Amino acid sequence: MTRRAVIGSMTSVISDVWHNSKAQLDPGSVLFQSDRRFQFFAYGVSHSQLMFRSTPLVVDQDSTIDLVFKPVTALKIRDVYRGLTIRCATEEEFGLIKALSGGDVEGGERIFILESDGVTDYVISLAVGWREDVLRRTRQSLFAYVSEDMPRWPTQPLDGFHMQLNVASVRDLIDAMNADDQQVRRERYRTVYVVMTRVDRRGVPDISGAGVFLTEADAEDALAYIAPKVVDCWIEPLPIAI
Repeated sequence: MTRRAVIGSMTSVISDVWHNSKAQLDPGSVLFQSDRRFQFFAYGVSHSQLMFRSTPLVVDQDSTIDLVFKPVTALKIRDVYRGLTIRCATEEEFGLIKALSGGDVEGGERIFILESDGVTDYVISLAVGWREDVLRRTRQSLFAYVSEDMPRWPTQPLDGFHMQLNVASVRDLIDAMNADDQQVRRERYRTVYVVMTRVDRRGVPDISGAGVFLTEADAEDALAYIAPKVVDCWIEPLPIAI
């Protein structure tokens, strides 16, 4: 049975929905419908993931909706939708779009139709899903994960390789540290370099940070004179949220 979600300021929250199986994707069936404004937000090059975002209607009083297609093989979209309906292509639309896109539909991929304010677009991918929740100001998206193998703050909204367009300058870092308003969203980052040390205290390892540096060269310079004093010493590149 196909699930239909109607999401808006007056409806209940659906926090985590995925459509990726044949049983969910009947031709012509409506999968998602909202009267909110959605904007193109991110594209992950390595995993071919496409994200649209609807930001809160009232600051700190409403939820964010992050909507993702993956993996994407072809698309015809625009940057903003004022109200959005997503449905499966009909059999007629499927054939027409397949021909127009040069036959980029294979291996079980689906054609999702995007309708908004009298216009019709499409995305060809295996799946579509969305999450709705209150987005913390240090979280890049509702799809940003912290890996158990490498617990680091995610600097990007989607997994995989990105163009890193949200890397901040040193000037931005200094301005952020001196800003009066610290309750802002942290959507950019700057990599800093932390010199870590390990010493043994009565046979028990004690690991701590020795200093944070803006450049890797400075961190390596500090490492050179700290290293002789400790059992082990290394540099951890870490993102600082701006």
